[in-house]
Amino acid sequence: MKYLILIILFSNAMWSQNLESHQWKDRILVVNADEKNRERAESQYLLLNKEQQKLIDRKIVLYKCIADTCMFYDWKNTPKMFKTDTTKQGFSIVLIGLDGGEKYKSNTVEKPDVFLNLIDTMPMRRQELRNRK
Repeated sequence: MKYLILIILFSNAMWSQNLESHQWKDRILVVNADEKNRERAESQYLLLNKEQQKLIDRKIVLYKCIADTCMFYDWKNTPKMFKTDTTKQGFSIVLIGLDGGEKYKSNTVEKPDVFLNLIDTMPMRRQELRNRK
């Protein structure tokens, strides 16, 4: 059921396979925008990019998709670009948890703390922090 949401969000089969490869390893932020909302997507990326270490610490990767082009950022390696035939409308940002479920969705540019604070309240994140000690 969780991946049904992903398949609906991203109807391209290859695209959903990219997301499935992150289950239990990474939390995913997906920024989607049509060409008209490119500036909003870039603004969201710039806000997130300033918090790279916090994103790495919380195992957050980013897919920034504008029109038919997506960039994948894991904050440790060179970003990877790929094409998709998925048509995007408007602007959205979605947080997908380690379990593959949608945890947060917004149609506005959000401050990184929205995602960081939400993740910090999640049981799996709390367990990660306990295991560090």
